[in-house]
Amino acid sequence: MRMSKRSGTTLIEVLVVIVVFLVGILAIVQVFPPGLTILRRTRDVTRASQLGTSEMSRIRGQASDLPEMIVPVTYTNTGTGLRVTIDTNRKRNDLMPAIDPGLGKGQINEKGQVMIGGNPTSNWQLVSGANLFNRVIGESTPVPAPRRVPGLPPGQNFGSVLQLIFGPAYYYSQPNGIGEPDVVQVYGNDYQRRYGNRDFNQPNPFGRVREGEFYYVAADDTDDTYFPNEDQIWVGPSLARNLRVAFSFAYSVNGQPAQFDVIVKAVLDPNNIPPYALRVGNYWVVSLPELVAVPDIYGDQNFVKANYLYAEGESVRVQRIYDEIPLAQTFDPNDPYQYKVIGSGTVGTGPDTRGYALGTLLCNPVGFGTRVRSQAGVSEALEAKVDYSVFDWRILKDEFRVPVPETVGGALLPKQVKLTAGSIKPRGTEEPDQLAYHGMGLSTPTLVALPSTDTDDIIVEDTDTGAIILGNIEKNPDSAWTVDRSIGQIVFRDVDGNAANGLSAWFQYPTGDPNNPWAPRVLVPDISARNIKVMYMARGEWSVQPFKAARQYRVSRYIGANGLGPGECFIGGSPDSGGNPVGQPFRLYFSPYDLGQKVNAGEVWLTTGAGPFALYDQEFQISGIENIAGRDLAFADIRDKAPAGSIFDGSQGYVARRVRGASLKVRVMWNPTNFRLEGSSVANYLDTNYNNLEFWMRSWGRVETEGLQIGGKN
Repeated sequence: MRMSKRSGTTLIEVLVVIVVFLVGILAIVQVFPPGLTILRRTRDVTRASQLGTSEMSRIRGQASDLPEMIVPVTYTNTGTGLRVTIDTNRKRNDLMPAIDPGLGKGQINEKGQVMIGGNPTSNWQLVSGANLFNRVIGESTPVPAPRRVPGLPPGQNFGSVLQLIFGPAYYYSQPNGIGEPDVVQVYGNDYQRRYGNRDFNQPNPFGRVREGEFYYVAADDTDDTYFPNEDQIWVGPSLARNLRVAFSFAYSVNGQPAQFDVIVKAVLDPNNIPPYALRVGNYWVVSLPELVAVPDIYGDQNFVKANYLYAEGESVRVQRIYDEIPLAQTFDPNDPYQYKVIGSGTVGTGPDTRGYALGTLLCNPVGFGTRVRSQAGVSEALEAKVDYSVFDWRILKDEFRVPVPETVGGALLPKQVKLTAGSIKPRGTEEPDQLAYHGMGLSTPTLVALPSTDTDDIIVEDTDTGAIILGNIEKNPDSAWTVDRSIGQIVFRDVDGNAANGLSAWFQYPTGDPNNPWAPRVLVPDISARNIKVMYMARGEWSVQPFKAARQYRVSRYIGANGLGPGECFIGGSPDSGGNPVGQPFRLYFSPYDLGQKVNAGEVWLTTGAGPFALYDQEFQISGIENIAGRDLAFADIRDKAPAGSIFDGSQGYVARRVRGASLKVRVMWNPTNFRLEGSSVANYLDTNYNNLEFWMRSWGRVETEGLQIGGKN
């Protein structure tokens, strides 16, 4: 009998195999979450690098217009909106909103508003993160060629359109039709410097006056009548003028001369003549010793007239400040130093009130034809240099030309454009604090009526005119563009369906009138190849902002109660009021927000004990933080480029000159996480909300793109 042999698998073997598979599957599943996290992180870092590179390219494309510097700020509520003031003590990675000084801690209410003194100031998103570094100083461009600006009333619609590089900006229109003083400030080229001698009647007070020049009269060359034996400048004509005056001067510190710099706003009003000025014939005469005692443009008052010694004549610079005029006022054909702000408005109420300008300035058209003489005697175009505060760095900006569509079968086939950030945040979704997102806070025209609390989430602006291109509504025949928010892709369409007249769109032009800011819409036949700016916010709280070292650093006499001002540096080892040395005698000190930047020192005097010697045109990294005189300051160590044992030497009457910034960075930040705002039912909820925000802030991702770019004008 033959035995039948069969091979098979027992139940126990099957169970063993299943257990092995389960263990393997569980091991694989455990790999997925961190793996997905790594993939998301890699994607975000790649996107951040793209945003940083794109912004760096955009900035370099306007390198000649770069600002003098960008500085940190603090915010206070005025009752009608936010006031932005410079705060140079903030470190670059300190991104939290202000604490309540009376309580010594921060508080945020259930609506996301930062509380100071028991009163709400503003939403935490506007006064924290990237928005703590938003004051732009000295952005410069020649006055552009004038054009007709549709939307403005007849007689007011011709001017030179200037677009701010980093707009929108904070701007609050007042009842007189212009903005709050110095929130947006515009000023011109350096006046041409001449040298006068009153013994020889130079300048002649009743002689010829030429706008755009001034005379420097040294103390030894004055007469016995007008500020005798005081360095002075003569500026004509003797009409109402606001001037920006900068100069270096020698000042006595404990009986020893030291060199310092100031930039002062001189307000010259014939009806209210200041103590530092006189009207003499066709000229204003301004005393420099009197002027150093006036608070400088950053609010510091560091000097007294009695210790003033002399000015360096070659350092004295004068710039005319432009006058802002209301929309209804006609430009003066004899005064090129005038401008208007168009495309402005106010949104929100109470502590959430926000005034803005999209970034369009209209300069007096005669400014384009105005030529001024540089210090070298070369004729150059009149410039408009602007100081302003960026409205919100979270508003991302893509600038490009509208693609020219193809014609297929007699119809236009528009092309799509991929926006840099990818996924766009739609109105109505959640903010990081789990409150509803109501738009970017810029009240511009839309095709549909939005709730009173809402503004648009995407804006397309024609940069040549400041007009808004209407769109953003699917299947609306009047919508000139739509966006796929999930992938950040915009496509343009022809609104009138007539391929013969090109890619048409509805425009609404700004009027400049805060009570009626936008003109009725008009059809523009063809927008192909027009320069446009697309503004939006991205999912994940993205922000893109530049950091620029000051083009030139002024040497400060001492470290004040508020530290160093913007664009100031301090020579380590300099004496305080009691004659005691402050800081290390081999370090240049800067405001803490300058940490990480690079500077170029044109001339630094040192000694090792065997006699003085100089370093010329050396680049230094601002590499550390040191507490000096009770303030944290950033420093550059000169020993990095000097022989061992070197310390500063002041035997020349100065230690360092021509200290200039040599770096430009773009920082991209994002945070895909969220946190919870507690209500009054939770004990100490104001403190809890601030602590929740602080914990959320730890999840910021950061990528910096760096480029060497001194640039900027001042």
